[in-house]
Amino acid sequence: MKDHLSENVRRMRQIQRKCKQREAESQQPVKVLWKSEKYTDVPSRIKQDLQIPPPTPRPQSATFLRAHSRSGPLVKLESRPCTPDPSEKLTVPPASSANDVKLVRHNYDFIKVNGRLAKNSHVPRAPSLTALDDMKKKEEERMADYMRGENKGGVPLFHFSLKSRKKQWRREEEDRIANTPDPAMPPGHRALPENERRETLDLLRKKESEFVQQLAALPIGADTVRVRQKRQEIEGKLAELEEAIKIFSRPKVFVKVDP
Repeated sequence: MKDHLSENVRRMRQIQRKCKQREAESQQPVKVLWKSEKYTDVPSRIKQDLQIPPPTPRPQSATFLRAHSRSGPLVKLESRPCTPDPSEKLTVPPASSANDVKLVRHNYDFIKVNGRLAKNSHVPRAPSLTALDDMKKKEEERMADYMRGENKGGVPLFHFSLKSRKKQWRREEEDRIANTPDPAMPPGHRALPENERRETLDLLRKKESEFVQQLAALPIGADTVRVRQKRQEIEGKLAELEEAIKIFSRPKVFVKVDP
C-alpha cells in the first residue's frame, strides 16, 4: 500500500528546495545610485547647521512672562481706623426738643365712618365673573322675548343679508360676462343683445309667413309676365329671409358698428 502522506511531504520539500534555489540565482547586487563627481567635495549645509551648538539661555528669560516678575516685592498694606470729622454736624435733633411737640387730635367717630364706608362700598369682582353674569342676563332676556312671541318663527336677519349678497354676486357676474369681449368677434363689430336678437328673429319669421301667403295667393293657371315677375320677386325675398333667419338663429350674432 502506497504511503501518500510521506509522498506529499517529500514532494513539498522538493518544491521548497527548487524555490530557494531559484531565489538564490535571481538575487543580484543592488546598483549604486549615480552621483555626479562634481559635488563630491561639497559639504552638506544641513550637517553644518546641526553641528552649531545651541545659544546659551539669557538670565532674564528665566522669569519671562511670570506673574509679578516686574512689579517687585509685595508690599503689605496696613489699615487704620477712620476717625470722624468734628466739623460735621448731626442731623438728628436733640432729645430735649421733644418737650415742645404738641399732639393735635381731631374728634372723629371712626366707628361711624367705617360703618358708612362698608355700607356704600362696592365689592370688586373679577371681570370674567361680571362678564359671565351679563351674558347670562342677556341670554335670559332673549329667551324671554322668544317665549313671548316677539321673534318667534321669524327668519333670521343674516338670511336676508345672505340672499341680497347672492343676488348682488349674480348681477356682478352677469355684468362681467356681458362686458367681457368675445374672442370670436371680428374687429369693428359688436355683439347683439339676446332680446334684440329674439325680436329680430320673430319679425323675420312673421315676414316669411306673410310672403308665403302672398306666394300661395298667386293664380296658378295664369302664366302672364306680371305673375311671373311677382312670383320671382316673392321667391327672392323668401330666400333672403331664410338666410337672415339662419344668421339670427345662432346663439351669437355680431353686428357691424357704424363709423
